[in-house]
Amino acid sequence: MMYRFYKILQRDTINLFINPMWVFLGIAFPFLFAVILGLLTEGLYGASISSYDYYGVTMLLFCGLYSATYSANSFMEERIKKPNLRIVYSPIRNWFIPLTKTIATFLFMSFFVTLAGILLHLCFKVNFGHSLLFQSWLLLLALDFFFSSLGVLMCCIFKREGVANQIISIITAALGLLSGFFFPISVFGDTIVKFSQFLPTTMVFNAILAMIYDQDSTDFLPTLLILGLLSFIIIVLCNYLFKGEDYV
Repeated sequence: MMYRFYKILQRDTINLFINPMWVFLGIAFPFLFAVILGLLTEGLYGASISSYDYYGVTMLLFCGLYSATYSANSFMEERIKKPNLRIVYSPIRNWFIPLTKTIATFLFMSFFVTLAGILLHLCFKVNFGHSLLFQSWLLLLALDFFFSSLGVLMCCIFKREGVANQIISIITAALGLLSGFFFPISVFGDTIVKFSQFLPTTMVFNAILAMIYDQDSTDFLPTLLILGLLSFIIIVLCNYLFKGEDYV
């Protein structure tokens, strides 16, 4: 049974890596956005943090949010959906399909987010935490996994890739804006700032900044556990909501 799970996961992962558009976006999106925004705002963030540091971190986080889009596409894109019919009617457990889509997208995004982070550090000396680099990286990957599972959940709820991606786009843009990925949200007032603190994306952002600039890992484990719990809940919901006939 686990061999079948591995073979499905292998196929889903390969499908992501052989899509040239997804590979291009995986490489170019976080790196180019960080460079462009860093260049446009150069000198505005003071001496202790450069604009490249700020957008190097935030664009990798924002790219993680787009894991939901990739997982939705890999779940129900027409090019992939039809071959998946063979899996639906094969003797496997029902939860194999949504879980393999989640894990495959996580592996895909983790590779390119890590690659973009390495390039940003080598080219622009972006600071990702020094002694706490591993913890920062783990939080970033946990966010990738959370949104990979969220994209699959949207497909299980709405049954159509187009509708799921429209909802995901709204959620992604709202979270990116409210979490301060593009600019500090203090300009929106205290009420929005207080609301933002309850968002998982803001929790990750604040925890990573604390580790990078204060060498403070106090929020690392609580944030990681919250993301893990939310991801687990989403996976359980996907298992409950997914029906094989959704592919027909």
